Amino acid sequence: MYKFTTILISLLFVTSCASTSPQLNSGTPVNIYGVSSLSPKNGSWSVITSTGYQLALGTKLNDDSSGIINLSLYQIPEFASDEEFLSHVVKHRANSPDIGRFDFVENSEELVQLNGATCIKHKTISQDNSAKVGGNKTAVMLIEYLGYNCIHPFKKSIGVHTEYSLRHYKGKEYPELAQNAEEFFSDIQFKAF
Repeated sequence: MYKFTTILISLLFVTSCASTSPQLNSGTPVNIYGVSSLSPKNGSWSVITSTGYQLALGTKLNDDSSGIINLSLYQIPEFASDEEFLSHVVKHRANSPDIGRFDFVENSEELVQLNGATCIKHKTISQDNSAKVGGNKTAVMLIEYLGYNCIHPFKKSIGVHTEYSLRHYKGKEYPELAQNAEEFFSDIQFKAF
């Protein structure tokens, strides 16, 4: 539900999109309705898709590794409590379709605040058993997702999903992932519609 399909599709096409889409300068303003941020200060990022409701950025790293940032809006009910919101997000994140390609390795979710918004912070690691790599080849790779599902502070019926993900081979570590993701998230500003 929470743009899993969009992220999956973005991962499949990041190689071609990153080479043909315009590259963003570090710290370039990026936004959707009611939310803004700055493009990452690390790496070379390109716009994959940009509409009023969704923004996806991609970067190509070495060894078939790639990164995706997603920022999107979605409709939510108004919740009576933060715990009810947490329960809603946990339930819907668990309902991602099982297409037989991914194995969950790790998942955690917690209730937090992000720049004035009530959010559910998540970290998920999945194993992609059929990742598309150079040519028509496939490989087993890991995808690490760090992100937030938030209640927009100016409109409680709007959810904001933002996620920073990295696809890489098993055994290859990216210790800077969490820091780079949190730098992007710290720049997020929620604005009135």
